[in-house]
Amino acid sequence: MTLSFDEIAFNQAPDSQNQIHSDDMAQRYGFRGGLVPGVTLSAYLTQPGVVQWGLSFLQRGQASIKVLRPIYHAERVSVSVNLTSETSYEAELINSEGEVRAIAKVSLPEQADLPALPHRKSLPVMADNYQPAIATPEVFENLQHNGTLETRYLWSKRHAMASYFDTPKSMPALLTFGDAPAPNRGLANTSFILGCANWVFASNAGMNPWVHLQTDHQLFAEIKNETEVAAQMSVDALFEKKGHQFADIWVNLFNAETSEPLARIWQRAIYRLRA
Repeated sequence: MTLSFDEIAFNQAPDSQNQIHSDDMAQRYGFRGGLVPGVTLSAYLTQPGVVQWGLSFLQRGQASIKVLRPIYHAERVSVSVNLTSETSYEAELINSEGEVRAIAKVSLPEQADLPALPHRKSLPVMADNYQPAIATPEVFENLQHNGTLETRYLWSKRHAMASYFDTPKSMPALLTFGDAPAPNRGLANTSFILGCANWVFASNAGMNPWVHLQTDHQLFAEIKNETEVAAQMSVDALFEKKGHQFADIWVNLFNAETSEPLARIWQRAIYRLRA
């Protein structure tokens, strides 16, 4: 079985509130067009894990992913996979010019080696009309010390992240919905799972544009069709580098109805780009 593949990059979010994914805003910051979301690039790098380990990967897979440079919509990309053991691989995402744009280390830990499951906190749930304060170091310091609001996201075939390729059939069968409901089909993909961390981050502090850079994530259970996901965030670290403002966060995902742990995510992002 070959795990490496070539595909066409797909920008799922050209109309996102984070306008770095739009051509106009991205070009203002020196990019040639709207950036394909970092969570989408992450889905490309973890797809070989779904192919190799199937449902087990969606139940306990782990990945460390770093986005080095942008990928643009409709750009041809390749994922090059190096199996380092029966339960791990390293991967590179390479653009049409042969440049490495993102890297990943992906593994399938044994059940006994999984970290302790997170516990859902009793946090207030963000109202639909909530307007967060504009992101500044002071606002993030307040969130770090005083806590954040829980947000909710419904996984379904209607979600914008339901396919991370323009053609859904390019994804593994576990991640596609098919023509009729079926067991172990339509399970949430990496772009949605990591997207939940993006959305809770950008909902608790207003920012536009901002850039997803790096994640470490551990899965605890597959996310089935029509599952409402509760996202809870804490601020880990804040710093400035080369005029950019960075935030590191932790996000725990739970089944909103049962509180079953679904995933734990560490994320680094630039929440304010230098002018």
